[in-house]
Amino acid sequence: MTPPPKYVNRESGYEAIVNHILHGCVNVELVLKELGNALWKQVIRGEVGLEDARQVLKHFTERRVVRFAAQEDLVLDAFNLSTSLNITVYDALYIALAERLKVELVTTDRKQAEKARELGVKTTLV
Repeated sequence: MTPPPKYVNRESGYEAIVNHILHGCVNVELVLKELGNALWKQVIRGEVGLEDARQVLKHFTERRVVRFAAQEDLVLDAFNLSTSLNITVYDALYIALAERLKVELVTTDRKQAEKARELGVKTTLV
């Protein structure tokens, strides 16, 4: 599942993500970097206060809102998927995680969703 930046930024469709987060989800550790970067951009633009951004990061890391999977355990599978599906390793990491854990992939990326479905991975596009 790849929602945190979209959720934090309150982008269109973020409401659909709330239910998935509240019912528990797992994500690649990489999402912490994505979340940090999204928050950094918001702080720099003056859209979010520095302390609010820190609290969001603290919430995600300390409260275990999302379980995190180590990306090094997935990178070879992701590489193989990326070369066979013609997608980035980055996008393939999330598909590899969903496939390995036999869980639904929730994504905002249409191409990623299509490729995951080709593999038989249950996918929700939000």
